[in-house]
Amino acid sequence: DKDYGKAVEWYRKSAEQGNSTGQWRLGNCYYAGEGLDKDYGKAAEWYRKSAEQGDSEGQWRLGYCYYYGRGVDKDYSKAAEWYRKSAEQGNSDAQWRFGNRYYAGEGVDKDYGKAAEWFRKSAEQGNSAAQWRLGNCYNAGEGVDNDYCIAAEWYWKSAEQGNSHGQYNLGLCYYFGRGVDKDYGKAAEWGRQSAEQGDSDGQYFLGVCYELGHGVNKNLAKAAEWYRKSAEQGHAKAKEKLEQLENDMNLS
Repeated sequence: DKDYGKAVEWYRKSAEQGNSTGQWRLGNCYYAGEGLDKDYGKAAEWYRKSAEQGDSEGQWRLGYCYYYGRGVDKDYSKAAEWYRKSAEQGNSDAQWRFGNRYYAGEGVDKDYGKAAEWFRKSAEQGNSAAQWRLGNCYNAGEGVDNDYCIAAEWYWKSAEQGNSHGQYNLGLCYYFGRGVDKDYGKAAEWGRQSAEQGDSDGQYFLGVCYELGHGVNKNLAKAAEWYRKSAEQGHAKAKEKLEQLENDMNLS
């Protein structure tokens, strides 16, 4: 049976003996508040002990703390530096996060080419988040030549692994016929898989499908339901659509 308390006990014994894996795992327990009280400061401390021993898992997690300012002062440069150390060791979780820093120009100079390179390194290791992001690069022609077919391939790889962003974007490919044959049924199906995972873009998209009867039977009540779920997460377009739809339904 799962017992976070016992896990913490064993991780602590390992961590205090200087085991770098035990250190970042204990950090995770503090970060998530599993088996002990949540404490970002202590999480960051244990990640640092692991990171300074060269453990790639500890390194990217410490980078994550610096990026979000959890347990340490927010510092994009330090975040990028720790992500880089981990990424260069081949850690796929670090690679796409380091790619994101190049994409956004956070802690490093903005460089779509380098972003795409790091996304690819991670994506080729099977990381679904990286696959989705690399798909975005091909979709927009950022850092690589624009290629809808290759974009759809990477979205598909991501979607098949259950990544809600990959699923939503693959749904869009089928909806507009970008890189794949237009197919409203497949579009709605991938949109549903994304939406049911709580993805606000997927929820909005599924609402559109129900409102227009694309790939599903037209159903304004279901459209409103999905728009509402999306709007509650702060999706601006979903909020507009919901207001329009409710006005129309009240007038009819």
